[in-house]
Amino acid sequence: MYIYNITFNIEIEIETEWLSYIKAFFIPEILKSKYVQSALTSKIVSKELEGISYSIQFTTKSKAELERFINMDFYPVLDKLYQKFHPKMLFFGTELDVIDQQ
Repeated sequence: MYIYNITFNIEIEIETEWLSYIKAFFIPEILKSKYVQSALTSKIVSKELEGISYSIQFTTKSKAELERFINMDFYPVLDKLYQKFHPKMLFFGTELDVIDQQ
């Protein structure tokens, strides 16, 4: 299993609107991809960060499906999110190869 983790840092004043958009549009659009099995949204608990941070993890069955998802389905949906919330939102993506799950 592979995971694409996106970490978002947002300004406090947009949190409610941003989270509503993530739940109502961003995640449902991503889950329409035939390459994504699930999505997990978490709020990052850290007193050291400026603003508020969230992690969204999308799971795929293989590295090939992860690459297809990123190259074919991910960027159009991400671009809409970026256009709506930039410059009050920063993000970066990380690919994870799951070694063991118990």
